[in-house]
Amino acid sequence: MATQKNDSGFLSLTASEAIGIHIRVKLSSGQAAIAGSGEESIGTCEQSVASGGQARVKLDNASGTQIVTASGSVTSGGSCWQAGSGAVSATIAGRRIGISVETATTTTGNYFEMLPVGVNS
Repeated sequence: MATQKNDSGFLSLTASEAIGIHIRVKLSSGQAAIAGSGEESIGTCEQSVASGGQARVKLDNASGTQIVTASGSVTSGGSCWQAGSGAVSATIAGRRIGISVETATTTTGNYFEMLPVGVNS
């Protein structure tokens, strides 16, 4: 594969497993995989995708905000941290990855808007 540059803020990658919408993903052997607690993500999956399908990933260093999946409640203006199963939590764990733009209820699996921070720092 030739070296290329991507200025779009999105990547299309083969999914190494089924990935849900708004789940943090990592790069694993050139494929998108769900990022676990404490694992660095490259972005969030923009749609649900089956294993072997094409995952559209909004990169963490893209401009703007991201829609992410909550692991528990998150308060608007609060710090967001890496959580298991590709989710984001208000509980300190791993690395701080963003600031919540809105409040997510206590139901795990709700989506909320987050401003990524600390990318490439």
